[in-house]
Amino acid sequence: PVFVEPRRTNEMERILSQYRAAACEQGAVLLCVVGGKLSEGINFNDDLGRVVVVVGLPFPNSADLEYQEKMRFLAERHGSSQAQEHSKLVCMKGVNQSIGRAIRHRNDYAAVVLLDQRYVSAAWAVGGLPAWMRPSYRACRDFASVMRELGPFWAAMRSASSS
Repeated sequence: PVFVEPRRTNEMERILSQYRAAACEQGAVLLCVVGGKLSEGINFNDDLGRVVVVVGLPFPNSADLEYQEKMRFLAERHGSSQAQEHSKLVCMKGVNQSIGRAIRHRNDYAAVVLLDQRYVSAAWAVGGLPAWMRPSYRACRDFASVMRELGPFWAAMRSASSS
């Protein structure tokens, strides 16, 4: 089954409960928004989160007045390049928090699939990933390559968990 992060907070516990039950029984998909209700503060450790897929790069909303003021302040004080760097840091913080929802302890694992060309072409995006993750980073240009990379990963994880 596929579950979607609810818009209303009062539906959160029901969706999470249904997701947890389905994930433990047969597997399930939970679609969330980076920076949304489920991307921070809730753990999806062990079998509750074995794959994290991040679609795009979650840059801050440029129409947000608080964000505009912060960018203006940084540009005035430190130059426009510093303001752009801040925007990239905020973006990668969201990506890393999303990854961190599924990988919660030393023996936990999850495949992380980053779907955006900029994870291949922009050095700052890969450089913004957690240091522990960078050695296992693989750039794939198509879905078949992603599947080829995931096969050995899952085989290694099954082997490690059975020993």
